[in-house]
Amino acid sequence: MKKALVISGGGSKGAFSVGVLKSLQTWDFHADFDIYVGTSTGSLIIPLAAMGAIDQLEKLYTNYQTKDILQKGNVGNLALTNSISIFGFAPLKSILEEIYDDEFFDELNQSNKEIYLTTVCLQTQEIVVFTNAKNPVQGSYYRIETLKDGAQFRAAVLASASQPVFTPPVKINEKISGSPHANFQYVDGGVREYAGVMIAVEAGADNILTIIHSSQMKPVQQIVFKNMFEVLQQTLELFLTDVGENDMYVPRLFNNGLEYIDQVKEKMRSAGVSDALIDSYFNIDHNNLYQNRKPIRMHLIRPLQLLSGGPGGLVFDPAEMKNMLVAGETSFLTYAAHFTTDNFWA
Repeated sequence: MKKALVISGGGSKGAFSVGVLKSLQTWDFHADFDIYVGTSTGSLIIPLAAMGAIDQLEKLYTNYQTKDILQKGNVGNLALTNSISIFGFAPLKSILEEIYDDEFFDELNQSNKEIYLTTVCLQTQEIVVFTNAKNPVQGSYYRIETLKDGAQFRAAVLASASQPVFTPPVKINEKISGSPHANFQYVDGGVREYAGVMIAVEAGADNILTIIHSSQMKPVQQIVFKNMFEVLQQTLELFLTDVGENDMYVPRLFNNGLEYIDQVKEKMRSAGVSDALIDSYFNIDHNNLYQNRKPIRMHLIRPLQLLSGGPGGLVFDPAEMKNMLVAGETSFLTYAAHFTTDNFWA
């Protein structure tokens, strides 16, 4: 059995995921995952989560303010300059260099935990997933690249968190000798893949815990948007929410197919058809995702109410992030009340 943790994008809203992980650890729900898939803020979280550093994640997601993460630019001058983004990422880059140094990358590789960081390449428009997996399976709708060193790892994390226009794209392979993609620019994987559930499926996971930061309820916001920046932020929020809903729909559809096939096989066995004959009917394409797969056990944790942090999660307020962390703890405990620590993954 392979277990996967999938965390969506959402900027400062990632504090909610940290709260979920804290509850998982506190209540000993055997949260020892094999596969970790992150998008945007999820990519910042999963490397530390893979190493069990939940306390460090809590500090990271409750102590920093916006100025500690983003370098503010002048929105009014954007149209008159060649600026590539509204904000700079220098502060976050410094944080990543401190937390995810070369020693951390080496320890991560030795842990045998597989991480997958989702990005989108502006030049090719592809979803490109960077991984430390030793023998990664090539994706059916995305391209896989293997991480070669700590610098590329940090660049991939930064790129995955780079919301286009708001923050600058990143040349992940710029320092990789001989790379044909040295000048390619990469941005937030959430542009096309808000929650990489199917990436976890294709990596071989059969138990998946997904945490997304868009709320179950969509309350009407009684505010008037007053400038281009506010409209752009809200548009991005709407876009990411819609992509997120689609990202969850496809895995459910895939799982429904697996459950249907499983039921048909069981009915054939009841009718006296041998396992060998059943296999001959269903095992016809070695590249088919449905072949030799059992239905996947999927858990989805998401906030009931709209999280703070502003559209796109670009507002980093320690007090609000602590509240979101508590909301994550509460949401997991409410969900997990239907299970025991023994049957959660059964």
